[in-house]
Amino acid sequence: EVSVSELGLGYQSDETVLFRYCSGTCEAAVRSYDLSLKSMRSRRKIRKEKVRARPCCRPLAYDDDVSFLDAYNRYYTVNELSAKECGCV
Repeated sequence: EVSVSELGLGYQSDETVLFRYCSGTCEAAVRSYDLSLKSMRSRRKIRKEKVRARPCCRPLAYDDDVSFLDAYNRYYTVNELSAKECGCV
């Protein structure tokens, strides 16, 4: 649980929300694309800082929208905030 203000979305609110996130390695999801990209980077055909040559663990689905009141009694709803399901993409 974190306060809405801690989310870094620009809202000022003391209300708390449940923030689920994805993490982990995705080595089992390496595909031809990833191998080729890694090869191109090692041959300096692509600058390393431009791309990542491996799959990323990211949300595949999100929890329901989150609604809250800010410090000025304004009502907001934020969608796609908390991960419901994670996977390698």
